[in-house]
Amino acid sequence: MPTSPTLERQGRAGEQVREVFGWRLPSVYSTVPEEYEAATGATALLDHSYIGRLKVKGADGIDLLNRLTTNKLDDLVVTGQGMPTVLTSNKGRILDVLYVLKRDDHLLVLCGPEGRQTAVDRIDFYTFAEDVSIQDITEGTAMLAIMGPQAPDLLEALAGRESADLTPYGSTHTAIDGIDALVVRTDFTRLPCYEVIADVSHAEQLWRHMLKAGEGFGVRPMGMDALELVRVERGVPQYGREMTEGHNPLEASLLEFISFNKGCYVGQEVVARLDTYDKVQNHLVGLSWRSKDGEAKDGETDHSGLFLEEKKVGEVTSAVTRPGTDSVIGLGYVKKAHAEPGVRLSLGRDQGAIEAMVEELPFKPA
Repeated sequence: MPTSPTLERQGRAGEQVREVFGWRLPSVYSTVPEEYEAATGATALLDHSYIGRLKVKGADGIDLLNRLTTNKLDDLVVTGQGMPTVLTSNKGRILDVLYVLKRDDHLLVLCGPEGRQTAVDRIDFYTFAEDVSIQDITEGTAMLAIMGPQAPDLLEALAGRESADLTPYGSTHTAIDGIDALVVRTDFTRLPCYEVIADVSHAEQLWRHMLKAGEGFGVRPMGMDALELVRVERGVPQYGREMTEGHNPLEASLLEFISFNKGCYVGQEVVARLDTYDKVQNHLVGLSWRSKDGEAKDGETDHSGLFLEEKKVGEVTSAVTRPGTDSVIGLGYVKKAHAEPGVRLSLGRDQGAIEAMVEELPFKPA
């Protein structure tokens, strides 16, 4: 089982480690409220090394990925440009969300932790006479993220104005503390977020240098628990929870990742038909309820089904308790007719059922 490059060096105790996507990752460094406040009010430092990283080489790389995913990747013509896109099945369902970054002599593809092999297999399956090769570089590199309102200022201090001025999905090579690195701006939680990718042998040096340089920017290491709170609060779907082969990109609120005026891609007919004829049946929504035992379960609840008058109309996919309260917020899919904010549903349908309310995304900060 892979371990976060910073995990053992930080001396994490057993109860502070979570298994996520087959990786051992820090769940908390200090406290969830402190780490949440750093991410939303100052700067947080995260180890994102569990995110997949694939290097795609060859003259036909963009063309092939353009035929496998939803966005218009052939618009990527300049080194440093990037674009999010959805890898879809033949039925127009979500296999993964990819960040495709154009570099000088290759494409760098960021993908879900468990989606690495799916992406590799998909590219291999559709490669015939094309000039395309793919290499999984996840294990040989580290990816450390700086996230929060002051992240651009810290990035400028670390790597200069060019890196700090990146627009979302842009990337540039730089040096940080003498280490060659690629900086990618993702803003994946809808907060400023810069990913710093370097050889895994430099992970510890980079981590320590970023913490030291970030002292004046309120930086704190951030574990998975606080990250999950930020993600759910901001309504960001996650691979394996909201983004699965059971749902299509329109249901998952990934409209901005889809081009409706590009050439054909795998699953396009289904996605286009759903959009044209307004046939999207379920919608990703926010949900809130009061916890009965003080905390939400890890990513789900005892009763994940959502009901209205004994009829199942949806399901919870993620849930977190807001620290210091009995208030739980979550994400889930609800039938279109019941997906409006303010609709009250039943979480479960037996005597232990809890009332849950549909909420507008993103949630208002606590």
